[in-house]
Amino acid sequence: MKKLEVKNSDINLQGGVNEKDSKETKIESKQTSNKNAFLWFFYDMADTFFSQAVISLAFTPFALLLGVKMGWTYGTTFIIVSVFMAGSNLLIALLGPIIGAISDKAGKRKPGVMLVAGIMISVTAMITIWDNFWWACILFVIANFCYQAGRMLYDAQIPFISETKKRGIIQALGGSMATFGAIIAIGLGLILNSDARPWGKSTQVDTGIWQVAGQVVNPDLINYTALRWLFLASAVVVFLISIPYLFHKEVQTPPDEVITKKEYLSDAASSFVSSLKAILKDRNSWLFFLSWFFITDAANTTILYMVPVIEAMGGDYVVGKTYFIILTGIIIGTFFGVLTGLLMNKWGPKKLFLIVAASWFIAIIIFILVGILPEWIIWIGALFIGLGFGGIWIVGRQFIMILAPPSKLAQYGGFQKIAGRVSAIVSPLLFGLMIFISSSLILENAMRVALSSLLILFSAGIVTLTFIKDPFKRYLQGERAPY
Repeated sequence: MKKLEVKNSDINLQGGVNEKDSKETKIESKQTSNKNAFLWFFYDMADTFFSQAVISLAFTPFALLLGVKMGWTYGTTFIIVSVFMAGSNLLIALLGPIIGAISDKAGKRKPGVMLVAGIMISVTAMITIWDNFWWACILFVIANFCYQAGRMLYDAQIPFISETKKRGIIQALGGSMATFGAIIAIGLGLILNSDARPWGKSTQVDTGIWQVAGQVVNPDLINYTALRWLFLASAVVVFLISIPYLFHKEVQTPPDEVITKKEYLSDAASSFVSSLKAILKDRNSWLFFLSWFFITDAANTTILYMVPVIEAMGGDYVVGKTYFIILTGIIIGTFFGVLTGLLMNKWGPKKLFLIVAASWFIAIIIFILVGILPEWIIWIGALFIGLGFGGIWIVGRQFIMILAPPSKLAQYGGFQKIAGRVSAIVSPLLFGLMIFISSSLILENAMRVALSSLLILFSAGIVTLTFIKDPFKRYLQGERAPY
């Protein structure tokens, strides 16, 4: 009898689902509540707002201007800011999988999201308190770490919110709703960057990057004081948008028995090691993480330095248009995000990932050509940025759900953070180094050189992605990793 039971565990049941798969799918949500999913979406909107308002619009130009104000050159300031960015990403790369393993062991993700979100909101608001470069950079490192950790734990909730066949469309709807967070961020930035009281008028800042034969041809016009207050305003908005998230419910899978904190951490560490071994043995897993490393490199860099890139490449043409160019990309991204979710069950994540990667690649080329070709093509670049931005995170989450057993979803998300954050360590340093070298040599457009350096890594990611054998159809039929 015992021998028969062992054999049965290896026999596919119910059209390809064996006992191992049944055990994994047992902990997942068996139904999708539209109301519950709607409440869950609000954190996606809140952290998308944070990404757009704080990471893209506020921190980079604010820190760069603070550095210039201290007497540093633009190139020197850029490389120092890049080091801080790299340090923040290194933290999440090192601690992400451990946080994920602890979350999986606890069988609940929502408390972790709430904890890191609270810290993120608090330290973001504190940047406004003191007009100091080092203070701003240190607090941003903490805020960005919490943002990345919260994003990881939030993504791990998907199988515990929605049933299998609806996960693509649920992600698409959540992603489209999330873009409203980015639109709100653009609106807030436009309001604060206006010349209306109490912020005062915009001031001219010589960044020293737009030079021809040593002559500044396009100095920055920006409301310096408004940028400082944007951090406090952003913290308040993130808090308000996140409130509905507090009332959603997820399927929780706590441990079967009560264990001590020491045993808890020991079990989480053991699970982390076993997951790492499983990833290294699975060809699809390590190929995905490698391609994710290369492709998100360019994506994260473009998001991080979006404002300086547009202003450097567009020159006089984009004066007063920067936020509207970004908004164009966001609107396109909303529609493409929905389309990505609708096509997920039909095309699978691999094909969609290739389309998304190609969109980012084309966008980078267009930005490089702005100035060589007519400046208005920057709007075409924004369109392709929107295509890439709208689908990349949806595709990434879907790949993790396919490659990871549901009981280890958060820690696989942590390994995804390693790939994404290590690339985000390399990327700012590489980008900043190109800016520094080009500025030192007084090249006509240092930003063009820096953008060109990203295309090599991007190409490597697309090539790596083509070797993945997509197990998506088996996933839809009820099988779970390892296949």
